[in-house]
Amino acid sequence: MKIPDSIKYHYDKRKYTQLTRQVAEGHTERSSGYIVAFSTDFIILQEVNDFSILGYLVLPVTQLTEVRYNKADKYYDKIMVWEKEADKVSLPYDIDLTDWNTIFKSIRSYKLTVIVECEDPEIETFTIGPIVRITKNKVYISYFDAHGYIDEDPIAVEYADISIVKFDDRYANVFGKYTRHKKK
Repeated sequence: MKIPDSIKYHYDKRKYTQLTRQVAEGHTERSSGYIVAFSTDFIILQEVNDFSILGYLVLPVTQLTEVRYNKADKYYDKIMVWEKEADKVSLPYDIDLTDWNTIFKSIRSYKLTVIVECEDPEIETFTIGPIVRITKNKVYISYFDAHGYIDEDPIAVEYADISIVKFDDRYANVFGKYTRHKKK
């Protein structure tokens, strides 16, 4: 099955899947969960780990090298049903998957903290915070560090460098509640 057909199948049938993504030359990453939305260029995956439903990942379709659903994935999917975790699969947000610009505008409208990553080992960036500005080629994030301190100036992330965007996950949501400004 070709990747676009496999994406549609997993979305329509609400089947657990393992995605293999090529994020740089010679470097792949895996993501697993349920496809809850898709367009020609992007998918939203509701992430799963250790039989628990997590937050959402926005992934470019061009990265996908495999949409897997083998015997192990089928059994994992059954366990998710038996544990009633599969019942929690949903996307309560209207995310416009036209391009990065519309995706970030949609996420910002819900005032969600995002994690924007470049998983290319030569660049490797992790930017977390609320979206403060969106332009044609960049998103600006009010970044906060591991101590919860918000940088004075937003971090600009070029769309071309993005390999994954996470939103509405526990880490970002909880940490985002406890950010603070440095005392001057």
